[in-house]
Amino acid sequence: MLSSGQLLADRYKLTSRIAVGGMGEVWQASDTRLDRTVAVKILKAELSGDAEFLHRFRTEARMTASLNHPGIAAVHDYGETIFDGDLSIAYLVMELVDGDPLAGLLAKHGRLSAEFTLDMLEQAGNALQAAHEQGLVHRDVKPGNILVTSAGQVKITDFGVAKAADAAPVTRSGMVMGTAHYIAPEQALGHPAEPASDVYSLAVCGYECLAGHRPFLSENAVTVAMMHIRDIAPPLPPDVPPAARAVIEATLVKDPRQRYNNGGEFAAAVAAVRAGLPLPTPSGLVNAAYATGQQPVQQPPQQQQPVQQPQQPISQPVPPQQQHMPVGPPSPAVNPMVAIGPPSRPVMRPAMVPVPRKKTQWGWWALLAAILLVVLVAGIVLVAKMIGSSGSPPHTGQTSSQVVPGRQPPAEAPPASSAYPADTSGTTDDGQQGIMTAPWTEWNGTQR
Repeated sequence: MLSSGQLLADRYKLTSRIAVGGMGEVWQASDTRLDRTVAVKILKAELSGDAEFLHRFRTEARMTASLNHPGIAAVHDYGETIFDGDLSIAYLVMELVDGDPLAGLLAKHGRLSAEFTLDMLEQAGNALQAAHEQGLVHRDVKPGNILVTSAGQVKITDFGVAKAADAAPVTRSGMVMGTAHYIAPEQALGHPAEPASDVYSLAVCGYECLAGHRPFLSENAVTVAMMHIRDIAPPLPPDVPPAARAVIEATLVKDPRQRYNNGGEFAAAVAAVRAGLPLPTPSGLVNAAYATGQQPVQQPPQQQQPVQQPQQPISQPVPPQQQHMPVGPPSPAVNPMVAIGPPSRPVMRPAMVPVPRKKTQWGWWALLAAILLVVLVAGIVLVAKMIGSSGSPPHTGQTSSQVVPGRQPPAEAPPASSAYPADTSGTTDDGQQGIMTAPWTEWNGTQR
C-alpha cells in the first residue's frame, strides 16, 4: 500500500496523494535527482499484471511524451518497478500543475461565468488540436482532466486512455472507454473514438459550466450513456448569452460528421463568438453539402433570389387582355370582362345600345308587310273564284277532260304558292302523266 514518504524506483519520494482514479492514484512527489516537484501516476497493483492495461499505460507514456504544447501537461518519465518486495507496479511521471481541476471549481462555485467558460473552451480546444494533429485522441475529456492554474492557464492531463487513431484498440472486447457523463454518442455505441468525440466531450464540460449541472442526470452510468445516444440536451438557462448558447448547441449533436471536426476548429468557433462574429458552420456540414451537390449553409439566401423574378412577368398578361376586349364581338359573353375595370364600359356601350333599336324597327315593318301581302293574295284569290263561277260558258262537246259517267270530276288545282307542294302527283314538263318527286331531291340548283 502506498504511503507518504515512500521512495519509488529509488528516485521519486511520495509526499501526498492528489487524486484517485479508475486506473490508479496520482501522487505529488519529489524528484530527488533533478530536485523538482512532479506528479506521479501509479497504476493499480491489480492492473499492473494485466497485459492489456499495462500496454495501454505504456502507450500513454509514449504518446503523451511526444506532445509539446503549453496546454498539455508534460510527461517526464515512465517506469515499471517492484514495490514492497514482490509487488510489480507501473508509474508515469508528469508535470505538476499548480492549479485546480475544473471539477473542483464546479464543486466550489456551481455555475461559472460565460466569459470564463468560453476562455476555457478555446484553450482546451487548442490543446486538443496539438494531439489531434499527431493522430491522438484523448477519449476521456472531463472536468477532472482539465486543470486551470491561478493565472488562468488551462492544461489537459491524463491521456491515460489516449491512443493513436490508427493503432489497434487496446481495450478489452466490448469495453467502452470514457466517463459516461461526458462520453460521445459514437463512443457509447462502441464505435472508435475520433477527434470529434473529444470535441463533444469538451462541449459537455462547457454545458456543465454554464448550467451548473450535467446535461443528462442519472445514477446509472448505462442510462446516462443511452441518453447521450438518443436524447437532446435540455436548453441552457435563459441568462446564458446567445453566443455561448449557440456554440454549445452546435457541438452537442449526435452525428460526429455534423460537429466541428477537431479541437482546432472548435477553438476557432469559440474565438469567433467571443469576438462578436457569427458562429462558423462546422466543416463537416459544409463538406456534406458539397458532397450531395447542394450549396453550403451560407448559400441559401442567394438561391432564393431567382424566386423573386416571376413577380415582373406576372403583370405582363394584362395588356393582351386589354387588346382582346375591343376585338371581340359585342355579345353578352363579353360581359364578365366588364368587372375588370372602367376601361371596358366605353367599349361595351356603343355595341349594345344601337342594336336592339334597329332590330325592333325592321321587325315591325317586316310583320306589317307580311300581313298586307297575305290580305292582298287572299283578295286576289277570292275575286278570281267569283269571276270564274259567274262568267264561264257551258261546254258543247266532249274533250279529253269531259266528265265520264260514273267518275268524279278531277279536283281543281290548288292556287299557286311558293311553298313546297304536299302532293307529289302531277304532270311532267312535257305534259304527260307521271310522278314528280319532291322538289328538294330534283333541285340541283336548276329547278324551273
